[in-house]
Amino acid sequence: MYIKYPHFMRRNLKLLAVGAACIVSSFALGIRTAGDVAPVSLIEAGGVTLAGDMDGSGVVDLRDVTIILEVAQGYSDATVDQLAADPNGDGVLTVDDAIRLLSTISLQ
Repeated sequence: MYIKYPHFMRRNLKLLAVGAACIVSSFALGIRTAGDVAPVSLIEAGGVTLAGDMDGSGVVDLRDVTIILEVAQGYSDATVDQLAADPNGDGVLTVDDAIRLLSTISLQ
């Protein structure tokens, strides 16, 4: 005897079968590649930024001061990386940050 299922039940059974196949295949793939994991360095992972290094060059120089002043005056918008490198850590780039960098540069 053939049982006729409503349309929504057939669709749900198909989705369940496809979902189960996806889970099983991703598990099998994960088990096969589990030993291929390589460590990520801090630079690749977006590691700790140098306070005041607005251009990401690794050193604090006059270019960084210029970028802070451009952002403070509204000539450009700060990126997420630039806000993370805020010299005083308050999340806002102001003229005070530029002065702080200038004093840091002058002591070097």
